[in-house]
Amino acid sequence: MALFVFGAGATRGCSFVDPLTNPCLPFMDNDFFTQLQKVRCHKHQAQIDAVMNDVVELFGNNFDVTMESVFSTLEQMIAMLGVKGKEPRGLKIAQLKQKQFRLKQAIAIVLEEALASLDGRSQQEPFDCTNHKEFVKNILRKSDNIISFNYDCMLDYALKKYGEGKWNPQFGYGFKLNPKSSNLKNYDKWKPSGDTVRKVETTHLYKLHGSLHFLIENPEEDMSEITLKERPYTKQKGSQRFTIIPPEWHKKYDRGVFANLWKRGGDAIASAEHIVIIGYSFPLSDLHSSSLFLTSIKQDNLKSLIVVNPDREARRRSRTILQRGLSSRTRVISIDTFDEFIAVSRDVWDIRDSVH
Repeated sequence: MALFVFGAGATRGCSFVDPLTNPCLPFMDNDFFTQLQKVRCHKHQAQIDAVMNDVVELFGNNFDVTMESVFSTLEQMIAMLGVKGKEPRGLKIAQLKQKQFRLKQAIAIVLEEALASLDGRSQQEPFDCTNHKEFVKNILRKSDNIISFNYDCMLDYALKKYGEGKWNPQFGYGFKLNPKSSNLKNYDKWKPSGDTVRKVETTHLYKLHGSLHFLIENPEEDMSEITLKERPYTKQKGSQRFTIIPPEWHKKYDRGVFANLWKRGGDAIASAEHIVIIGYSFPLSDLHSSSLFLTSIKQDNLKSLIVVNPDREARRRSRTILQRGLSSRTRVISIDTFDEFIAVSRDVWDIRDSVH
């Protein structure tokens, strides 16, 4: 059984991404604010200005910060004011929470512009990515598992369009369901048009940081009501509504809906004989994700490890995190880009007896 791990680099590697056609690219943590300022859709300009003003207020005009560092700073400031029990003039918890909210909205704004906006005008569905299409059609097999740390829905759309015989969204997301699945709404909107596979056969997509199309009524309840939004990138008026775990220092993954997803993700790591990591670099700041792999990987269990990332240091970190699962039989392959990985037949790495 194979486990595929998707990070931001997989979305950045979409076949349609071209800065000459659309200057706003799917963001990485370290260039989020650069991409935010490239958004052309005028309906978002007031929100973008407010977010940029928030960052300048916190870090000054010549700021050099990542998205995660801003979220974490706001998180810690709110916590510290709570401990101190008093709010200095001009520094209120309610105001800091508004900055958090605006920053979360900015995530949706950038992804809409980068993945589903044509000449600054919103589309109901995102652009079609050849890499995701070929991955679902030719590489993914039913009963495989996917862990995604991305908020976007590129994989979800690819599974909907091309996952016939492999994907059942009723069970594929790994949510804890009541006997009639009545606590999961709209899953039929994400089904392939052909035959739906059975519960025991579906591939699984565990979105451990949430998604722009997840709307979870109470994330801290085990069996909360969950709606899979049909149109994750568009809105008519008001603010976008979605459920994600923001990139803060203390990620709330240990209770309710997300605790179940992280447990299921850990089980998928433990059962994997082949792991393919696409565009995820195990950042040093994300100790939660690294710990999930460190505590879940089985000793000497991997027949192959494929790391798709052009960054040599990121590839080294992946091998280090997963070293417990490696043995003298494990085939370790490094590939630079998503499209190069798509060109490699699964038979190259999915073999019974792997050797170096």
